[in-house]
Amino acid sequence: MSETFDIIVLGGGPGGVAAAIRGVQQGASVAIIEKDKWGGLCLNRACIPTKLVCFAGDQLLGRAVEAGLGLASAGAGLDFNRLRGQKDELVSYLSLGTQGLLGSHGARLIAGQGKLVGKGQVAVGDKVYSAKKVILASGATWVKPQFKGGDLPGVVCPDELLSEKELPGRTLVLGGRAWGLEVAQFLASAGKEAVVVEAGKNLLPDEDRQIGQRLRGIVNQPPLSIQLRTEVTGLSRDKQGLKASLSGKGPAELVVDRVVYTERRPELKGLGLDKVGLSELKVDEGQRTKLDWLLAIGDLTGGTMLSHLATAQGIVAAENALGGQSRVNLRAVPRVTYTRPQVASVGLDEFQAKEAGYDVQVGVVPLGVNAMAMILGQSDGVIKVVGERRYGELLGVQIMGPGAAEMIGQAALAIQMEATLEELARTVMPHPTLSESISDAARAALGWAIFLPKQSGA
Repeated sequence: MSETFDIIVLGGGPGGVAAAIRGVQQGASVAIIEKDKWGGLCLNRACIPTKLVCFAGDQLLGRAVEAGLGLASAGAGLDFNRLRGQKDELVSYLSLGTQGLLGSHGARLIAGQGKLVGKGQVAVGDKVYSAKKVILASGATWVKPQFKGGDLPGVVCPDELLSEKELPGRTLVLGGRAWGLEVAQFLASAGKEAVVVEAGKNLLPDEDRQIGQRLRGIVNQPPLSIQLRTEVTGLSRDKQGLKASLSGKGPAELVVDRVVYTERRPELKGLGLDKVGLSELKVDEGQRTKLDWLLAIGDLTGGTMLSHLATAQGIVAAENALGGQSRVNLRAVPRVTYTRPQVASVGLDEFQAKEAGYDVQVGVVPLGVNAMAMILGQSDGVIKVVGERRYGELLGVQIMGPGAAEMIGQAALAIQMEATLEELARTVMPHPTLSESISDAARAALGWAIFLPKQSGA
């Protein structure tokens, strides 16, 4: 006789962990199945490893600021062996911690490849487990490029790059979104040459285009170069290395040591969807599929692939599996690019809001007028606040500058709480901080910024 649970969660990444714990908190018996390493792609091979090296790169790039403050420069370059060891140690610690966390809540941990075999039934090897509800949370996987030569040795994902014994001298990075820029800037901070090719006309094509342009002006400096409206049409190998054929205004060919791809796709393979009559996986705003016993969350469902979004969806799925009516406010989900300077956003940008038909009010405060940004030596940034004119609703916030990843949480809370521009403008932020420019950007949108010089004729 198979073991039976109230909920089975298939996948032990951020979303699956959140779903399992939230299920137990509501009194359900929960089993969670993981085929590889606890913590999923994010913890083991994506978010945590890359953000650690981004921090290391940020420290390297910040040494010029330290010298400006009268601090002696360390002078040493990057010890990649030590950094890689720190990465492996941190990942191992967090993965073990994930298992301990789940166990402390009373979830049943099952190691192995889980596969749907019937209504409410999941097989792991020869054993079948049953549940009233099943939550799919198997995440996403890196996808090799589809152009000719995309499967050659030396074409690697970020995880593989950061697991090598030494960093390559010259790397071609595919895509000008967050993952690609983070990897490229880390390589450049270590003194290695990196070339980013982006098919679109803007850097960070999913973000505010003006901020993307500003960021390009800052990071597009040797040994990092960015080529927009450029695609790789093919790849071959010769004695010099990997030869990439490019379409665009720049060079027609580029020889590099490594090519880094950053695209991911939902990990649907091996789930057994066909066994339960599903040819595709679609969910409603409550993470429910068309089968009344099956829910799905996180990267597996496509769309915006973010660890924190998967966590929020995991909570929603567990609550709805037990009769709730929860949903995630997608407008309040922040996005972050961990470059120097960081870029973070939540809600709609100016152009998205106009396309959606809003009568838009925009406030912009450059960090060149922010005292803390000057103290940090990182004043080449900006904060934008977007609202709508009729009711003063706060629609979105975009930040480029130091601490953007932390500050965007304040903006996400404001949107979640349905704050107005007026309420944000009158929020008292401490001084001197970077955050005070968020309030002043809201004031700028309303026409009464305090810390911006008055424009002639205004």
